[in-house]
This record gives sequence, structure tokens and C-alpha cells, in this order.
Amino acid sequence: MIVVKIGGSVLCKDPSHVILDLANHWEGCVVVHGGGCFVNAVMERMGLTPRYLTHPGGLRSRLMDEETLKAYVMGVMYLNKLIVARLSAFGVPAVGMSGADNAVVVAKRKERVMVIDERGRQRVVDGGYSGRITSVKGELLVPPPLKVLAPIAVSQDGRLLNVDGDTLALKVAEAVGARRLVLLSDVDGLLLDGRLVERLDAAGVRKALEHRDVVGGMKRKLSVVLEAVERGIEVVISNGVAEAPIDRALKGMGTLVQPG
Repeated sequence: MIVVKIGGSVLCKDPSHVILDLANHWEGCVVVHGGGCFVNAVMERMGLTPRYLTHPGGLRSRLMDEETLKAYVMGVMYLNKLIVARLSAFGVPAVGMSGADNAVVVAKRKERVMVIDERGRQRVVDGGYSGRITSVKGELLVPPPLKVLAPIAVSQDGRLLNVDGDTLALKVAEAVGARRLVLLSDVDGLLLDGRLVERLDAAGVRKALEHRDVVGGMKRKLSVVLEAVERGIEVVISNGVAEAPIDRALKGMGTLVQPG
């Protein structure tokens, strides 16, 4: 079993290569996807301005109020069904779903989050409609058919919640017993000082997290990678818009991070 996480940047630029490659790997695979760039476009059409929170340590997250949640669900579920529709053209039996379907992914709402304000001061704000994943029903995600999972969870009191796509991919990997997690983005892997880092271990990830080039989405991604390898799951960060991206990743092309 492998878990493939398709980043929103891949879906917004060119998902054709990864969808074609999934046709060759779907029987041992679970797919998780993002869609932040498309959500931003949906929000702009709705007259909404995407807003972000900066947290201690440099991590950023989307401010998820109720109107943003509506745009988020519309955006990522459109992408979800687009992936499934294109897979069907290759004869792949795929089911698109959110974590709210049959409560596959349950999360607890973040009631309070720590942020850094525009003056550089730490303060606590309401967590909105963002959640921390508490459980994943892995038995419902094992193929066949291929499951394509959007990063939406449900709370125990029945609320829809946004969850981080990379974190969801890790939790899915744990739940289905996958030993490899493939994170596909629109870059070749981890780039430090303009050079691709081809191999890392947990200690190398910790060091990389302090590098000046590791900011924003890559900082969050590496935090998830560190958690994955500490739990014995091998991770590959690779280019999802290249030809045969899953094949490339399974051959270790990109940044391969191994436990130990």
C-alpha cells in the first residue's frame, strides 16, 4: 500500500500526468488531494479575500471562517470529482469522497490557535472551522475501488472542518498500514540553496526545518514528513507535473526521506 497526496499546485497546473500514472498504480493506492489555489479562485469569484494566519515557528494556515469554509468545500469537492471523472476515462474504478462521508475522517475543531499578529506579537484567536484529525477509518479506504479523498473532516457534533492535506495523507497512511507516502507538488523536491536534496533522514529533516529556504507550505510539509519518518513511514517529495510522477517517486526520484 502507498498513499499519494496530490498537491493543489499540481491540480491547478497540470494533473494529466499523475492521473495517467494512477491508472497503473491504483490497486495498491489511496489518493489524498489538496486544492488551495483553486479555492482562492472560487473565493475571488464569490467576492471573498483569502486570508491567512501566521503561527509561531513560521507555519501559515488559512483563516477558515464560515464563508471561507463554503468556498473551500465547493472548490476541493469540484477537484475531487474532476479527478474521479478523468480516472474513469482510463477504466479506473474510483470513488471520490470527503472525510465527512461515513465519518471516514473525524476531527476536533481547533477552538483556539496561537498566531503572530502584524506587530509580531503572539495572541490567541478563534480556530474557526479548522480541525485536528482524531481518527481515520482505514478499512473504508483500502482499494478496490480506488478512494480519492478530499481534505474535509467531520466533527463529532456534525460540523464540516478543514484539515491539512499533508497531515491527512499521513494519517491515512497510518490507518491503511502504508509504508510509503508520496507527496506530489510542482517542484522536484526539497530545494536548499537552489539545489535538490535527494536523501534525508529524520535528523536531516530537523536541520532542514531551520534553513532559511524552508518557509510557508514547505515548512508545514517537512513537519509532516518528520512525523511520518519517526513513525516508520518512508516519504518521497516529488514533482507531480513531470511525466510518470508516481513511477519517478517510487524510484526515489525527488527527495527521499527514510526512517532512522
